[in-house]
Amino acid sequence: MLTLRHQRHRLEPRLPHLIFIDGHYAATMQGDRIDLPVPPGHYSLRIQCGGRLPLRLMSRLTRTQRTIDLSVSSTTPLHIGHSATTVTFRDRDRLWNILFDLDLLAWLVSLFVTFPPAYKIVSDAFFAIWLVRLIAIRKRYYRLSTD
Repeated sequence: MLTLRHQRHRLEPRLPHLIFIDGHYAATMQGDRIDLPVPPGHYSLRIQCGGRLPLRLMSRLTRTQRTIDLSVSSTTPLHIGHSATTVTFRDRDRLWNILFDLDLLAWLVSLFVTFPPAYKIVSDAFFAIWLVRLIAIRKRYYRLSTD
């Protein structure tokens, strides 16, 4: 038996996660925990959130199917014995989530109060750095630990 647990940030939404074992779709995790019957053995476990976005205009122009991959995922080798195995995962963006929440709060306040122009520059730079970092780590986005 394989048990997967998601340690969410308390404000993080419950997004569905796709579970792949050895590259094959196994289940969709809707909540924070799922139990999967998996026989003992060595596997490759991938947890993914998001998916491919079709680019319809580009597909029509080139007459081939064009998509962009917007998913974040992580893969780990996994050994399942005869006893139950638990894998816990969480995202790597805890600090970034806190900073983003503070920036979002400052943006809401800026709707009613005028901030100096430096705020807009700092906020846009923060967003650009976050976006580049997310693209760089999107294939190892989650921290997976086996209990």
